[in-house]
Amino acid sequence: MNKNNRVITLSIIAIIIFMAIGINVKGSKEGILFDVKVMDYIHNRTTPSGIAIMKKVTYFGSAYFFIPIGILVLPIMVKKKNPNGIILLLLSTLGSYGLNALLKSIFIRTRPLKYLLIQQGGYSFPSGHAMVSMAFYTTMTYLLLKNEDRRKVKITSWTINFTVIALIGFSRIYLGVHWPTDVLMGYLIGYIFYYFVTRLFSRKLPS
Repeated sequence: MNKNNRVITLSIIAIIIFMAIGINVKGSKEGILFDVKVMDYIHNRTTPSGIAIMKKVTYFGSAYFFIPIGILVLPIMVKKKNPNGIILLLLSTLGSYGLNALLKSIFIRTRPLKYLLIQQGGYSFPSGHAMVSMAFYTTMTYLLLKNEDRRKVKITSWTINFTVIALIGFSRIYLGVHWPTDVLMGYLIGYIFYYFVTRLFSRKLPS
């Protein structure tokens, strides 16, 4: 099986897993699988300082942060004469926002109200912070490293990328606005969306 076939197969499996979880939580107010155990474990250990830190961390997965950071990345793409990179970043970010809104309206899962530590409206599944952060940060890292040959720089950059994304997802669980399955499925769909959007644009991006 070649690489493309493996990717397609894994993507189909991932989407099946997502749909299976989605069907189980559709219109639900309860956690499934490990949701309650994880939430109880974390929320029995929350502290005022931890809440304050997580509020700051969750900011990095919000539109209030994506917009200014996107504006900062814009001149880098212009300097590299990479207009397609700008389009890719916009499409990945705005597209994932739109897809997330659509999925939430389909699955209409209630947030874990018992655990809420901050005010948060809307539906819960999948996590928008997790999904859009995965698409945005991973696309941005991909673009910034496209012409980078130094292995150490690549490893460091990707490690930072996924660490930031993981912390954002954890902050949503810590603050009680998402079940763990919301976050994990947000990551899953966010990465699939990033991957296929990037592949569609890969031939147009300058090497």
